[in-house]
Amino acid sequence: MSRLLEASNRLKAAIDSLDAAVESRMARDIGNQSDAAGEVETLKSQLAALRQDYDKLATATQTVSARLDGAVGQLRLVLDDDREQRQA
Repeated sequence: MSRLLEASNRLKAAIDSLDAAVESRMARDIGNQSDAAGEVETLKSQLAALRQDYDKLATATQTVSARLDGAVGQLRLVLDDDREQRQA
C-alpha cells in the first residue's frame, strides 16, 4: 500500500504543478492581452489624429489649388491683353 500512496502523492504533485503552470500561462496571456488592448487604443487614437491632419491638409490643398488656378487665369488674361496691344 505504501507504493500506491507514493504513486498517488507523485500524481497529485504532478497535477498541482500542471495547474500552477496553466494558471501562470493564463495570467501571462491575460497580461499580454491587456497590453495589446492598450496598444490598439493608442493606435486608434493616433489614426484618428492622422485622419484629422489629412482632412486639414486636403482642405488647404484645395484652397491653394483654387488660388493658383485663379492666379494662372489672371496671368493669361494679362499676357493675352499684352499680346493684343503689341499687335495693334
